[in-house]
Parts: sequence; structure tokens; C-alpha cells
Amino acid sequence: MRKKEIIFGLLSFIALGTVLAGCGSSSASSKDTSKTYKYGEVTIPAKDGSICNAPNYIAYEKGFFKKNGIKAKLVANPRDISDLEAGFASGKYDAQNGDFQYLPAIQNGAQIKAVGGIHQGCIKLLVPKNSSIKSVKDLKGKTIGIPAQGSTPQYVTSIALQHAGIDPKTGVTWKVYSTDLLAKAAEKGQVDAIGTVDPYAYQAQKESGFKTIIDNNNNSGNAKMAAMGMKSKGACCYLYVSSKLVKDNPAKAKAIVRSYKQAAAWINNHPEETAKIELNKGYVSKTKFINVKNVTQILKDEHFELNLKTGKEDLSYYIKQLKQAGYLKKNTNNKQLLKQAYWYPDLSKN
Repeated sequence: MRKKEIIFGLLSFIALGTVLAGCGSSSASSKDTSKTYKYGEVTIPAKDGSICNAPNYIAYEKGFFKKNGIKAKLVANPRDISDLEAGFASGKYDAQNGDFQYLPAIQNGAQIKAVGGIHQGCIKLLVPKNSSIKSVKDLKGKTIGIPAQGSTPQYVTSIALQHAGIDPKTGVTWKVYSTDLLAKAAEKGQVDAIGTVDPYAYQAQKESGFKTIIDNNNNSGNAKMAAMGMKSKGACCYLYVSSKLVKDNPAKAKAIVRSYKQAAAWINNHPEETAKIELNKGYVSKTKFINVKNVTQILKDEHFELNLKTGKEDLSYYIKQLKQAGYLKKNTNNKQLLKQAYWYPDLSKN
């Protein structure tokens, strides 16, 4: 699971241009739009090249947004999380799928709410093929490469560390590298292990023989991974909706949730076609490795499904784990934070 100021002059210019275009045609266009898009427009910061952002792309490309009365606009995902938070607070952004790394930000006032887990794990802790590290316990005193402080790979690794009796704040050293450089850093001996995401993790495994120590995709209910705190069938990423939208226009927010629920189900049933859409439409950059075959496999492994009940249960679990690991405030009221962070809409009603 990143503000820039709204340029009022530009918006005014666009509005003026609409008026000058002619009242008759503008009015007709407005009526057509209102008939087709009952809930109007939404802006989604989705374009960041991620394979697991598929629900955004598929809801748009396969018409699920339109089916639910929404005119969606997909825009670039800001790199700075503070920009992302500001966008949701101002109403500039309406929804996004992202991982549970947003929990500390929500506790600190970020105006977003999780609505259902949307797919299972895409995070791994890997070591080079010749590494002497065989288990989480062997990570004590070691240096771990991560894409950012406060990133989901750091949180997933921290959960496993604390289950092994290692303090994630003092028992290891964290070192930040760009995601595409993490594997090279490990191969050069600059770090002992790397916490990373697919497709980078999958590529390191397949092309360079990296070994998996932690995998937060525990779809099979593997007892070894469960002992590390990797929840069986636990959601890795969630749908997030603007708190402002939930409060001001819950019917519109529900329409967004329905769109993502339908998109997630479609992805799970059509992983290969999803991969082709992601690559052919330019949502994900093609490389020799990032091809239809490998993207399809990653999508299959992530088991897309928007589940409101289990999503809430999973988020409750991660709140407990992140509090224990020291990433949430010591006096965190777990139930209160879950209420603040999660929305459970009744989709049978508008």
C-alpha cells in the first residue's frame, strides 16, 4: 500500500473553455454523462507500474467502474506518501489499493479507510543462494535491505523477527536501497538479506536462485510460515477509500467497492488476460522477465478476491503485530484503531 496544490487557475481556464464551447452542446454532454455515470467522477492514484495494482486497471479496462455508475480517472501514484495522504484529505483522490503499511499513517490522521483485503501476499524475505542464513533466527545481528523505512517488506520481516524472539528495532540493521537494486546489493555482500516485493522477488528467485526465508503469501496454511506470523490466506493488500467520501457520499463509496470486488473476481478467473492487459496497455513495463507467462503466474499466486469480513480480521491481526513490533504507538487501542481504519459497508444497499 506516498500534496501538490490544486492549480485553481488551470481549473478555472478549463471551466471557462467549457462555457465558451457552447451552452447547447455542453448541456447535452452533461446530461449524457449524468445518465451513464450516476455517481460522477473519481480519481485514483493507481499508475505506478505494479502488477498487483491490477484491480485498478481491470475495473477501468473491463468497464466495472462504468457498470457501477462511475467515471474513473487513473493518475500517477505520488512517490511521497505525504502527497498521497494530502490528496485523500483534500478530496483529490478517492480510492486506491495498497498494503497494510498505511496503518501507522491512519493512526496519525491519514484520511483513508481500508475496505476488504484484495489479494494475498506479494512480500518475501530472500537471501542469496550461497547464504549461510537458513531461518529467521539466523537474521539476528544481520543487515537487511528494504525499499524504504516503514515499507511493507520491513513490516512483514519485523513480524517474523518478533515471532523468533528478535527485536526488529535493535536486533537487525535496516538498509534502504531502490527496489530494483536490492538483489544486486545482496549479491555484492552489502546486505545479508532483502525484504522485497513481486515481481522483483520472483525474478531474484527464478533468475538468481535466491532462497526464501519469509513469504507472507501463506495460501496453503504452511505451518512453518504460520509460526513466523504469516497468517493463513491473509490479505497483503487492501482497497482503500477516502474517509471524506465515505462520510459525504457513502453510496458513491459503495459503488467503488462494488467495482473493485467485481474486478478482483475477474482477475482471479482470468489471470492470463489480466497479464496481457497490464503489459499491452502499458500499466506494467515489459522486460525479458516481465512477460505474460511470469506476470500470469504472479497474479495466480496472489489469489485476488475482495473479502470484507476476512479483510477486517486480517487488518485486526496486523494492528496487533505492528503494535508489538513498535511501529504503532505503545498506548494504541487496537479496537479503536480498527474502527478508525476499516469500513465495512452493506453492499446490498445503495
